[in-house]
Amino acid sequence: MSSKDGLQIPELNQWLKWLEKLEAKDVDRMKGRVLRSIGLRGLEVTQDNTPRKTSRLAGSMSMGDKDNLFKVSVGKTSYVFYGTAVSYAAAVNDGHQQERGRFVPGFWQGDTFHYQPGYDKGMILTGKIIEGAHMFEKGIQALEAGDVDRIVEFEFRRLYAELFRG
Repeated sequence: MSSKDGLQIPELNQWLKWLEKLEAKDVDRMKGRVLRSIGLRGLEVTQDNTPRKTSRLAGSMSMGDKDNLFKVSVGKTSYVFYGTAVSYAAAVNDGHQQERGRFVPGFWQGDTFHYQPGYDKGMILTGKIIEGAHMFEKGIQALEAGDVDRIVEFEFRRLYAELFRG
């Protein structure tokens, strides 16, 4: 449709009016939703790839604790922490070598060794190399493989819906 004032596009005019009303808090709220979704997705993939004998390590995973093992940054000032602050998480993720000849107190129950400090029985370590599970890297790979794109696209669609419904 055209007029003496030029081409009139109602949707564009509505979008421009919305942009005029848009405040920094709206952008921050959207950025917060994106970061929260990225953190939750990274946490989910990391937990899914965490080895489970007792599920203690996987159960210790959380999002938001600054002592957590992993930090995802977006830009210079936006970030989210997820993972765990459990001391042995890095060894499970990265792998490690047993200390040859070290005595570890505890007992075997089925195929699982249960560490028990002060126990008079246990096992002597052989120096075996334990491969890492790389669960944090797998979480990042999933994010890089398209999860971040899907999250951002979803949030932009949400913003678009707010624009034309609000």
